[in-house]
Amino acid sequence: MELKISKISKQFGSVKANKNISLKIESKKIHALLGENGAGKSTLVKIISGHYKPDSGEIYVDKNKLELGSTLSSISNGIGILSQDPLDFQNLTIKESFLAGSKKFGKYFREKNIEKLLNESFKKYEIKLDIRSKIKSLSIGERQQIELIRLLFENSKIIILDEPTNGFSLKQRELVFSMLKKLSNEGYIIILVSHKLDEVFELCKEATILKNGSKIKTIPIPYERKKIVDLMFKGDKSVNKIKNPISKIKKDNMHIDLKYYKKGIAKIPEGKKIGVIGLQGSGNDQFIKKIFDKSISITRIVNKEREMLEKENIYYTPSDRLEKGLFSDLTLIEHMALSDNRNNFINWKKIKEYSSKKINEFNIKGNLNSQAKELSGGNQQKLQLSLIPDQKGLLAIEQPTRGLDLNSTQSVWNKINERINDDICLFFSTTDIDEVWDQSDWIISFSGEKITDISEKKNIKKSDIKYFISGVKNK
Repeated sequence: MELKISKISKQFGSVKANKNISLKIESKKIHALLGENGAGKSTLVKIISGHYKPDSGEIYVDKNKLELGSTLSSISNGIGILSQDPLDFQNLTIKESFLAGSKKFGKYFREKNIEKLLNESFKKYEIKLDIRSKIKSLSIGERQQIELIRLLFENSKIIILDEPTNGFSLKQRELVFSMLKKLSNEGYIIILVSHKLDEVFELCKEATILKNGSKIKTIPIPYERKKIVDLMFKGDKSVNKIKNPISKIKKDNMHIDLKYYKKGIAKIPEGKKIGVIGLQGSGNDQFIKKIFDKSISITRIVNKEREMLEKENIYYTPSDRLEKGLFSDLTLIEHMALSDNRNNFINWKKIKEYSSKKINEFNIKGNLNSQAKELSGGNQQKLQLSLIPDQKGLLAIEQPTRGLDLNSTQSVWNKINERINDDICLFFSTTDIDEVWDQSDWIISFSGEKITDISEKKNIKKSDIKYFISGVKNK
């Protein structure tokens, strides 16, 4: 089996997302698409899957020419895509989600037969979920596993995975990688979009590097890592290293009510960065959400009196950027206008100036009229951060660097760190031990739904964290 991409170009306004890209991908060789955020990877795979229509070019599956811009043509030619953000129905059960839009079962079907088929598939791929569970009750990783099974159910032979493992636990990642290797050996074409070189080296046999919408080179795997990084980032303005804030001013303690977690009141000084870490699917993201919706109350000293922190002083960004944080069809300037809620009237001239300033300040690769859905994951995250008010507040950020490459990660953290000394504090969730260690003053560890440790970083070792989040050791 062969997928042939010929001279594909796609432009959004003044942004050239893909420029005359040609490449050939064969079965039994898992193929990676590499590049920094905004390199054109996601645009290309959305063209292959029929979600975008290119301005020019052709795509063939063996000798069959795709009708570009048609998801029906892509699906009928066996192409399925697993997106970074799951495309599912959150209010349906797992079983109902398999039935929705599927022609596999026909008009007349027996539910017991379907349940049997689903349970057999889940058992085969070691997915331990109740098919009666609601999709919205699942973690991102569990939803991704279900979507992958759905693609196989719908007879997809070309499977595209667009940054799929950001929501996976270590066990889920291991199971899915094993499944992908088996499918590749059986003759499926597997395309992995990723910036994680460890994953690419473990899974793939070849890779194509994109930069600024253009194909740079197709390389065999393994390949010298430094050369790959040079190809991905050559010519970029270096972000250098992450600049951590330094504050010598002694600040009053916040009182954080953790009685729900049977931890009483935690006292942490203002102006600190509090990393909340756990394995994927644990309670760390939910903790950030509870701060935002005030299920966790926080008091602080104001004018020598202890006062409750009000909701308007909490600035929240979710990890599901397009689902919960942004409006996918609105442009950057429209997002900026909505965030500027000082009065009921929009001064478009001022908003245009303000938006241009923010786009430049946060180095967002897009223009005023770019829609949120057209941006890469890194640029969506930068957009979310740019919408946070300049006024002092408490930052509550879920997984600030989920799916981001090295440069975007550094850029995002530098923007957060620029303001943290003037803010009340930062709470952020992560599944990355290196990130929580590098970016935190205090660390809250979760194992499942339980807090297993709350410590100032100087009082623990980095090696302790893996035990805290696995539940093996309590301090």
